[in-house]
Amino acid sequence: MFIDKVNDKIALKLPAVTDADALLELIDTNRKKLGEWLPWAKSMLAPSDEQKFLQYGIEKMANGDFWFAIILVDNEPAGMIDLHEFSHDNQRAQIGYWLADRFQGLGIMTLSLNRLEQIAFNELGLNRLELLADINNQKSRAVAERRCFHQEGILKEYALYNGKFHDMVLYSKLKSE
Repeated sequence: MFIDKVNDKIALKLPAVTDADALLELIDTNRKKLGEWLPWAKSMLAPSDEQKFLQYGIEKMANGDFWFAIILVDNEPAGMIDLHEFSHDNQRAQIGYWLADRFQGLGIMTLSLNRLEQIAFNELGLNRLELLADINNQKSRAVAERRCFHQEGILKEYALYNGKFHDMVLYSKLKSE
């Protein structure tokens, strides 16, 4: 099991299919709030759903098209963080993350994102990171801004979820910044 310590309380753990039950329990407890911004939260209902996602992620990671980790706080699952939408030719990827409600507001995601940036730029050879956040998701946007991501623009009606189109804010950060 690979664990990357962020600090004495926070670590990033590469997922295994055996993590499905703990992650599903965390999703179940936070389903309503997660579902407000992340449409997958409403369809991740059974252990087999989470197992399939984890297996899919592990396979994509082995092919270099995905990177993900469970955020642990005092060895307890608190959320996840990932790199997806890789463009190897252009050395870029998009960031995604979620954190259970009881772990929010403690700087955990900001520290986890800082570590993910180091991994992306120094270990995975990326030059550009992008982050999309719903224009109304102030908590997610605040994480990006605390990590000095630049707001590049607003993508009008970019994402369709929860029965309507949502404007998304595009943030980016370059290796040189």
